[in-house]
Amino acid sequence: MPIRNAPAELPTTLRFLSSRLARRLRGEKLLKNEPCLRQQVEQLVPAQSDHLAGHQWMRIPANAQDWMDSGIELKTGESFSLICGGSIRLSERLDVGLHAQSALWYRVGDEGLARVPSNRSTFTAQQSGLLKLLARFPGDFLDQSGAADPDQPKPKLSGELEVLILRWKENATEAGLKAAADMAPDVFAQALERLQQPKTPPQGWKYFWRIGEAEIYQPGTDDGESKDGQICCNTHADVGIAQYPVDIAIDDSTRLEWSWLVKQLPSKIAEHTQPTHDYLSIAIEFDNGLDLTYMWSVSLPVGTIFQCPLPWWDQRETHWVIRSGTQELGQWLDESRPVADDYRAAIGDEVPERVVAVWLIANSAFQRGTGECVYSKIRLSNRDKQTGIGA
Repeated sequence: MPIRNAPAELPTTLRFLSSRLARRLRGEKLLKNEPCLRQQVEQLVPAQSDHLAGHQWMRIPANAQDWMDSGIELKTGESFSLICGGSIRLSERLDVGLHAQSALWYRVGDEGLARVPSNRSTFTAQQSGLLKLLARFPGDFLDQSGAADPDQPKPKLSGELEVLILRWKENATEAGLKAAADMAPDVFAQALERLQQPKTPPQGWKYFWRIGEAEIYQPGTDDGESKDGQICCNTHADVGIAQYPVDIAIDDSTRLEWSWLVKQLPSKIAEHTQPTHDYLSIAIEFDNGLDLTYMWSVSLPVGTIFQCPLPWWDQRETHWVIRSGTQELGQWLDESRPVADDYRAAIGDEVPERVVAVWLIANSAFQRGTGECVYSKIRLSNRDKQTGIGA
């Protein structure tokens, strides 16, 4: 039988509730709405007539069931910016919810969907069609067409997202954002910076569509010194899974190896419950659709194995704690895992034939903390083959 040895969830849940209530009693509120965007930039749109082809304000309620029509028809190649504020909440009292960067999704036409990677994002339409928006928790979609997954529970949500849509004239995006940043730097300086210096994942990696785009992973640096093959992970109040496709047979010699320097963990509470499931990990995906993820826990003992506590993922993902606590933070550590043996122990005796992807996972959306680490020397090997991942 697979090992499942995580401690009972109740003590962790009570600790989480206690921490949230203590903050509330101190008058703290972490899930803050930004000042009303309309008030901040009410003079901006008229002054941008040389750069804007159109604009629209939208309020996206958390409980909207269908994609909301923006009224903006885009052509292939047109640029548009989404400037977002607000939040959607599972619990106001316990301060559980997501900001726009983790919850706002968009699509152009009737094909494809994507999540905004930040509250200040600019995009280029990949096809012609009507721009539509929707507020959703990451992972709620059935497929990339944007249909709702009927098997996913529909939590009762409150709150709303406020979105300013700016449709730019041809070749006017950067000039428009520069002018906007001069008028309202608190709102548009980040949008301009992201346009000029986009935070894209390292070559060969792509974000898992089900969770959405993010700005978490970049070609890495260690103390400011760029080094080949390093991947920097920096997460704050967001979530992302970067995937690197591979094809390697599994036998008793197959190993996953990597080095990592973890500087900060995103949770201060054990990560095996839904509201505390913020963590950093590296995972392998198998050809049967399951994945095994090796994580660093703030307090769960090394060797703890548990099923993911989140819906949908609880049928697919198993967590294995290989580092714990804060004593080794800030140190480069080397890891080597026997894939077949770990699969048998954590998932089952019938080992799949192949590894099809390596994942990097970072989640800080639930408690909206910060996690930071650097990965290096990621390798998959068996007796016949060695594959460098992202090197």
